[in-house]
Amino acid sequence: NIVGTSVIVLKDVARVDDPRQWQYTMYDVGSTELTWFSSVFFADNRGEGDTVYIFGHGKGQTAAHPRTEYWTAPGVWSAQPEGLKAVGLPSWETTCNWSEVLGPWYSFNIPAFTTNIFMQTAAEITGEWSKTKVFSIPYPFTQAPWISYASKAHPELVRSDRGRCSLGLAEGECELVFTLISNALADTPTDNICYEPGSMEFTQRGYWPRFVRVIAKMSPEAPWCSMPLLSKLP
Repeated sequence: NIVGTSVIVLKDVARVDDPRQWQYTMYDVGSTELTWFSSVFFADNRGEGDTVYIFGHGKGQTAAHPRTEYWTAPGVWSAQPEGLKAVGLPSWETTCNWSEVLGPWYSFNIPAFTTNIFMQTAAEITGEWSKTKVFSIPYPFTQAPWISYASKAHPELVRSDRGRCSLGLAEGECELVFTLISNALADTPTDNICYEPGSMEFTQRGYWPRFVRVIAKMSPEAPWCSMPLLSKLP
């Protein structure tokens, strides 16, 4: 069994065609009670640089790790993981991205055992965060034993400028793409409706990523601000 969190850093992969030859370094971080698994993304809002943010969850303590800083107060990053602050952003199997068109950091979230997807936004990664409903999960995934989770943004799938023109987007509007997973709760695999006859029909296929495109525009009247922890690893 794996306990805690391991960060794997791959180096110079663009220069090596064969993945079997990739060189990497592993860093053990976190602890049994404080894990950093929820999300990892570039600290530079344009996806550049060599520093990343990591979202974590837990109430326990964790040892300090070289080249790692922890958010402990507004505007304060510490080399010691003491007095960690919670970020007001629900996250579990999620992503966090920055939108050049809209201006904020954004993330998608499905509250546990619900059928609504919310877009969370904030001017700073540490918050405060506000939310707006952007999608209702369709039938049959609205009923037990289905649950939906893992709403993740995919900015790499947003259509190019040529595609944007065909959408007729106005100034300050942009297309966003995200996925979600719907799975069925069951006591045993043989009881899971995902494996029943006809369950592979697309409209009711479970544990299969579903892609959603939405058009977003930041409202000037909406406030930026209306619990994961946050660290950054250079």
